[in-house]
Amino acid sequence: MESPGTAPATWSAGAVARMLELPPSTLRAWHRRYGLTLSAPQAGAHRRYDSADVHALLRMKHLIDQGFSTGTAASRAFHPGRGADVELLLDAVTRLDTDRSIAVLEAQLSAEGVVATWDRLCRPALDALGGPDHCIDLVHVLAWAITVALHRVPAPVGTGAAILLACADGDRHTLPLEALRAALAENGRSALLLGASIPEGALRDAVRRTHPAAVVVWSSQPAKPPRLRGKARLVLAGPGWPARGKRAERPESLGDAVALLTARE
Repeated sequence: MESPGTAPATWSAGAVARMLELPPSTLRAWHRRYGLTLSAPQAGAHRRYDSADVHALLRMKHLIDQGFSTGTAASRAFHPGRGADVELLLDAVTRLDTDRSIAVLEAQLSAEGVVATWDRLCRPALDALGGPDHCIDLVHVLAWAITVALHRVPAPVGTGAAILLACADGDRHTLPLEALRAALAENGRSALLLGASIPEGALRDAVRRTHPAAVVVWSSQPAKPPRLRGKARLVLAGPGWPARGKRAERPESLGDAVALLTARE
């Protein structure tokens, strides 16, 4: 983090080429052919790159490595605010191309992290397929691609008591918990995901066995909060729970849940 009044760090073209493991001539060719717009202030004859520029170039390279044309990769990497990534993901899903769908998701995860990818790419794509005319096969392809991409976020090692994640009994919507597991891993917290539709008795058994730092239960449909024995910290996620609870915490978004579960006690 920069100190107040300190200029953000920037890098030369040569340094960035080394970060990307590319010849400097390739980086120059990308600028010449695709007109890459840099966010770092430019002064003098030599290009300078800030962290946002480097992330965009990393994302561009990742897309190229996954088989996208250089022009498409440049457009998607340097213009993420135009909804292009959602359109690209939906196009791959519509073609039932899981490999390309995963590549789009991984590029976004690499550039922006789990929470931003969930909010700006995964949820809009799921919403686009979730109307009355949605095709179940496309929803399944998208959900599978999201799950695979999230599972590739490496799990932390040796981080103390894990956080236990489970769906309420009768609820099978595990994808939000997959996103939470990956976001926690990205923040150095380990989590154990029990899966869909966990009966309350089974949840209590899992708490007794694992002694988790917290228990997160997701429900997308009306449900009663589980009664856990002992002093297990309970977090209720999803729209199915009552508005208020006596002892449970209620995050309103993935970002809220991550902040809540990673805050120092």
